[in-house]
Amino acid sequence: MSIDAAMERIAAAEAEAQLPDDDRAQQHEVYEKTFDALEDVTPDDDDEGITVVSEWIVEQIRTDGKRPSSRAVRQRARKYCKMNGYEISNNDWLGA
Repeated sequence: MSIDAAMERIAAAEAEAQLPDDDRAQQHEVYEKTFDALEDVTPDDDDEGITVVSEWIVEQIRTDGKRPSSRAVRQRARKYCKMNGYEISNNDWLGA
């Protein structure tokens, strides 16, 4: 899944859940930064990491009725990387 497609799915879930727009732009920027970092760490996996993390975000929106935090999204991305043997530096966005 591409970053654009992932963001479209997230926006659709937000609209369905009728989430307020108050922090939407900031959260979307962080989500995109996380997806970019996943692309850099996992260049050969056909963007599976983006799909896994974006589906997790959508599920969080549907079950909790709110956007997951930046930290929670980075932690989910880091968990995906570790489960699939991708190394992450502590200085990396996903390692922070």
